[in-house]
Amino acid sequence: MNTRFPTVLAASLAILLVGSLPAAVAKPKSKPTCAKKGSKTVLASRDARAYTAKRSVNGSPSKRLYGCWKATGRRVALADAFDDGYTTSATFSDVRLAGRYVAWYGTATDVSCKASCPPDYVATKSRVNSWDLRRRKRVRSADATVTSPGLVLTERAGLAWVEGSGPSSQVRAADSSGTRVLDTGAIAPASLRAEISIVSWVRDGVERFARLR
Repeated sequence: MNTRFPTVLAASLAILLVGSLPAAVAKPKSKPTCAKKGSKTVLASRDARAYTAKRSVNGSPSKRLYGCWKATGRRVALADAFDDGYTTSATFSDVRLAGRYVAWYGTATDVSCKASCPPDYVATKSRVNSWDLRRRKRVRSADATVTSPGLVLTERAGLAWVEGSGPSSQVRAADSSGTRVLDTGAIAPASLRAEISIVSWVRDGVERFARLR
């Protein structure tokens, strides 16, 4: 009886099996993430994250605001907060998230012209802004002076905010129709709310509503 045949056959099969294995097992692709070492979350939702990270501007410590779309892990730099202690500074506040949109209130001051500044020069400019994090582009930006915490963001990137105080307060809005005044009177900034495309606020004890486009 030939006992070598099974041994040779087994060895041949082993060689064939080894030869059929892939050269290296492919590593699974890492999932997109909005996590960043050293960052601090400002707001987060199921879809997006807004966070800050420390950095330096011309040797001065500063803080940068980022928005990140979780489905892709792609981030966008939105605003900076710094003070060079000399001629320029910037701030951001009142950060909001709604769906794929992020909004914030920002100010920028530049007095580098010093004594040569024209009489009508405005050193500090302030604006409200909204960005589409999924498409990574600005949606709206409007001149504003927000009375905190009176800034809200709708799920269509519409903005509404409170300016001023007392009986001359205003609720203003910026949406696809442009910028406009929604109401004037004794409005509490903290009463301003947004739900889907509707904003609401309280004036003289009565709740009022407006739809943003």
